Amino acid sequence: MTANIFTDIFGDSVLNVVYALALLIGTIYAIFLVFFQGIGDVLGDLDIDLSADVDVDLDADAAGEATGVSVLAIASFISSFGAFGLIAVTLFDAGTVTSLIVALVGGILIGIAAQLFFLYILSPTISSEIQQTKLIGMVAEITTPIPANGVGQIAFVAKGSRVTYSARATETDLSMSRGTAVRIERIVGGMAYVSEIS
Repeated sequence: MTANIFTDIFGDSVLNVVYALALLIGTIYAIFLVFFQGIGDVLGDLDIDLSADVDVDLDADAAGEATGVSVLAIASFISSFGAFGLIAVTLFDAGTVTSLIVALVGGILIGIAAQLFFLYILSPTISSEIQQTKLIGMVAEITTPIPANGVGQIAFVAKGSRVTYSARATETDLSMSRGTAVRIERIVGGMAYVSEIS
């Protein structure tokens, strides 16, 4: 019986193998994205220096911003393309052209749904911890003095906007006056821990 299932799915058609691989790869990649928030966040930024002195940044977030399409939508399209193609061929005995049309239309519809899900459900709820990690090492200015063992406030510019954070000194017994330039060392629970730039 298992042999019959494989024969029905793969048959003698290379296109069926393409559909099955698309379904497998797309599904694995989508699961990877959901659990690890993208390859870029797991592996970090990969900078490749090409021989023509062109620096290419392979950050997944930058790729998503450049194209406007989330990698989750792309993974959904690939897996749906495979699934709809296999369904068209195995259940409805569709021909090559018909199965390709069904696979493309199904993949596009699911891809659009995944993009809308990403934009309106996932994006607003993505942990600010991911964005906060990009602030580590930035230079800020103290706008409200930080007393020893106390809390003050810092301000800096990020993505063209002025951002303020409550702040503590990394050395708790150190006080810092207004206007002091500091470096953000870490952010914990919305509190920036800063050190004075010497």
